[in-house]
Amino acid sequence: MAAIQNIKSKKKLSLLLLILLCLPLFQYYTGILNIGPLKGSYDKLEKPDFSVRSWFNGEYQNNYQEYFDENIGFRSFFVRIYNQVHYVLYNEARANGIIIGKKKYLYAKNYIRAHLGSDFIGRDSIKGKVGKIQMLNDTLQKKGIDLIVLFAPGKGSFYPEFFPKPYDTIAHGVTNYEVYREELQKSDIKFLDFNGWFRNMKDTSSYPLFPKTGIHWSKYGEIVAADSIIKYINSIQEEFIIPEMAIERIETSRKMRDTDDDIEKGMNILFDIKDLKMGYPQFKWIETPHTNQPKVLTVADSYYWGMFNYGISRDAFNNGQFWFYNQDIYPKKSKEPLNVKDINLKEEVEKNDIILLLSTDANLYKFAFGFIEQLFDCYYPNFDDLQLQKNEERINFYINAIRETPQWLKKVTKKAQSKNISIEEAIREDAKYMVRQEKEKGDYLKVSPE
Repeated sequence: MAAIQNIKSKKKLSLLLLILLCLPLFQYYTGILNIGPLKGSYDKLEKPDFSVRSWFNGEYQNNYQEYFDENIGFRSFFVRIYNQVHYVLYNEARANGIIIGKKKYLYAKNYIRAHLGSDFIGRDSIKGKVGKIQMLNDTLQKKGIDLIVLFAPGKGSFYPEFFPKPYDTIAHGVTNYEVYREELQKSDIKFLDFNGWFRNMKDTSSYPLFPKTGIHWSKYGEIVAADSIIKYINSIQEEFIIPEMAIERIETSRKMRDTDDDIEKGMNILFDIKDLKMGYPQFKWIETPHTNQPKVLTVADSYYWGMFNYGISRDAFNNGQFWFYNQDIYPKKSKEPLNVKDINLKEEVEKNDIILLLSTDANLYKFAFGFIEQLFDCYYPNFDDLQLQKNEERINFYINAIRETPQWLKKVTKKAQSKNISIEEAIREDAKYMVRQEKEKGDYLKVSPE
């Protein structure tokens, strides 16, 4: 009797195991249970098309296997279990470039690097970029166009106190933000430093300016930033008036909305991380009889997405475009180019009253995503040749000055002997040094735009 019972138990267990093994396949073909897809950025594989050629060369089988593996039933559920285990047991995020800090604050690694100065591109590079922006600013102003540079804050510079080991002990180096700020403040370029401003407001803000589990400024911080941008533009423009924002109420919640937990969503774990109590402003636009909106072109990274989504380009910036990373053009219109590379850059820029260049500190190493260089080439196509020509002229000026100054020539002669080089080489070396000193003082080449 016991043997019979044992056989029945084994059959039941085998049947149960068979059912469990078949469940993913059943879910794949029927989709009977609603299993949410994975969040985050990844390339979704399309089901491969069958052809006789792809079948016989094995391409179809390989592609279908990859597609099947990605779409097998319950895959997203099991991925979340796997990610949750790594998060709980190893304090590790199974998402590219994501770091878990103290008290479970989440960071993208590039924001930590930006705060520590690990992505610093050098003073000369930044000075050269600011020099080009200054020249563009002067050119555009003559055409009645204002250029504004806006630096958004970054999660790393805002919350460095929650960096995990070993980042919490790494020495802080010179950053792109610090040098850009220094150079821009010495120029005539209109500059909004929201990075410094947000950090100064950190302890006095009514609601968190950055979320715990998101990468961007909070929805509250975003509204504060948008309101300040509008007020600033209204203060510098006499011809135009932008409708301002009136906050009707602020809802509070520990359940994150929109992008306030975008890093956590990308981690694809089963259970929510405990969040801060966030503020969510509800606002309306205040129209006036004299409202006359300037057309604003915004070239920005993802820190502008929230503003664009709630209508700032449409309702406040006269349907101005948003060039995302200076590549995709929004809003997308079927009969118009969808990418910056497909337009006449100079013509499109000159259709606007204001050019707003916005970037968080983690993207300053590539500010402003090629836009400055491309527009500069439009107005100053022969700049590099002229710069080389001027550079050589200044070198020759100092070469002659050295030769005609006995004391200077005597010092250079001694230098040539100590370095075991010719006097001519030493003279040119000193002349080049003097030209570099001129550049250090910000003596940018003045060239008329075409």
